[in-house]
Amino acid sequence: MIGIAYVKTAKGKEETDSKPGKLSGGLKALLGMIDKSSVTDLQGKLPQVPMDKLNAALDKLFVEGYIEIAASAPSGPAAVEEELDFTRFISRPVKEPTVQQKRRAEATLAGIRTSKKAGYHVNIVNRADKAIAPHAGGETYTVLIIDADDANSLVVTRALLLAKFETRAASKQDEIVAQLNKQPAADAIAMDIAHSDVIGLELLGRLRQHPTYKSVPIIVMADKVEHSQLVAALAYGANGYMSKPVKPEAIVDSVKAVLGI
Repeated sequence: MIGIAYVKTAKGKEETDSKPGKLSGGLKALLGMIDKSSVTDLQGKLPQVPMDKLNAALDKLFVEGYIEIAASAPSGPAAVEEELDFTRFISRPVKEPTVQQKRRAEATLAGIRTSKKAGYHVNIVNRADKAIAPHAGGETYTVLIIDADDANSLVVTRALLLAKFETRAASKQDEIVAQLNKQPAADAIAMDIAHSDVIGLELLGRLRQHPTYKSVPIIVMADKVEHSQLVAALAYGANGYMSKPVKPEAIVDSVKAVLGI
């Protein structure tokens, strides 16, 4: 089994070599210790530092672009489970999309004209180049539906079940974390971006920072169609964007497209 480790980015390596550099002494010292290092490795080097402060420092280095997550050498199941636990990711700072990501999002929208007419419908999907293999093996795909709107969740669930997909659902934060920690992971996610417990775009950003979910296809569902929101969702890494009310045939076609099937 492969564990999760932090490695320096190009920016991190540059900061390490800079004197005095931009980081405080403590953060720079921590950055210098990182070389395919897991949280457990770093805790062993810094036993005097409380775990919450170590995690906060790592989150800061990650969000500011000094480190990134990469596969490490094999480690024990317990260590892997701890590092993949979405409980840590649900409240971590969100890394802002880069200028390049925003430009790509704008390019995707270049051919779409906004409208203020009632019932204006948006359905943007980035089709996968080839079929993505199900995490559970076999031929059955699982879709996680994250939506506080019970009516929409029911429509999406029913449509996907009739199309022979397995489905999971979550609306509150504890349910979302539990479903994201469930193994095998969902093969695709259809998520609303308006939650009382969780801000959707921030959740999307956190999913894209997680080792498992950074590559899982995600379709965003939203009540309002606003250019800035569309750009943000695509820049954060959404594979598709659909305006509500979601049409059953549209969600099925979109999920198949992002999975490449």
